[in-house]
Amino acid sequence: MSLTVHADAADAVDAAGKDAGGIAVIEQDASFDLVELMIRISQEQPDLPGIVVGKNVPVLAVKHIIAMSRWDLMDVPVNADELKQSVSTVTRRDSMGTDNTGRCWSVTGSVGGCGATLLAVELAYQISQRETNNSVCLVDLDFFDGACASYLNCPSSLNQSALTQSADRIDEALLQAFISRHKNGIHLLSAPRSDRLWNTIKPEAILKVLDVACSTYDHVVIDLPRWPTPWTAAVVTGSDENLVMSELTVPALHAARHRVEELEMLSDGLAQPRILLNRMAKRMFSNTVTVSQAEEAIGRPVYATISSDWEAALASVNFGQAVSQAKPGNRISKDVEALIYALEHGEEATSSTIKARRSA
Repeated sequence: MSLTVHADAADAVDAAGKDAGGIAVIEQDASFDLVELMIRISQEQPDLPGIVVGKNVPVLAVKHIIAMSRWDLMDVPVNADELKQSVSTVTRRDSMGTDNTGRCWSVTGSVGGCGATLLAVELAYQISQRETNNSVCLVDLDFFDGACASYLNCPSSLNQSALTQSADRIDEALLQAFISRHKNGIHLLSAPRSDRLWNTIKPEAILKVLDVACSTYDHVVIDLPRWPTPWTAAVVTGSDENLVMSELTVPALHAARHRVEELEMLSDGLAQPRILLNRMAKRMFSNTVTVSQAEEAIGRPVYATISSDWEAALASVNFGQAVSQAKPGNRISKDVEALIYALEHGEEATSSTIKARRSA
């Protein structure tokens, strides 16, 4: 492999694009606008593989790097082995013609207690039980109040101090050392609740963890906190689907609208969050908000609804199991199964369900 050095970053990108098998390695500095350069690459040379090297990379640039499957981000200083691994990663993705990474879905709530964690656990469980493409990692990014480990009654093994170090130290071996393996097949990545190291966690480390997880597993399900974090923008931009859970109450619906607008703004419109309504009752009483009223309040369509089944949800959290395990055949599990199918097949999950519930 030959190496050609260009003083101008744009010249390096152009040269790499003209060279069959070329890779652009861009070192961030003050001589050019990295955000502008990444936007140009995504528009003009989306198939070009490349690597950005530097510290304190602007969030907007990180978002575009994460969204481009054939690009990688490295912290400095960089050693030869790390650079070789990164080059191997972007060229492997390029040679395959498609991104060789697992699907990544994020789940976030509009308000506390609306069922986002329960949904994330159930999504991960149902995917883990399939015969094919069933390896799944459930990632809890709520370091203040995360509950995935509590819901599954298993330990939180991720050491937050690892997220304060250089992202280049994070690889598959380190990731597996922090994984908690539930007997139901879910692999959980969760840290004990703490705000002690909050200010020192590196966004680059979070993104590297997710990148390694997506390269290792068929599916990655993220329980994303509803409060803002330095890595929220990059996570939602890099996720294949972003699900916003809401209850059928006016405050929750207003919060859902604001949350969706926030995620769209953070991703520069690249993310298109889908709204889910939780705890749908069999019968809609006069004092209950209907789906059509919810859509009017939110100002956009509802993607799917999850039925209310208190006994199944209670059994799930009490037994440390997914809902499907705790009470097979319950309404929540059936709705989540339909949701997974709709997401994977690009269908509108609510087309028939909403009509039925509106007439109830």
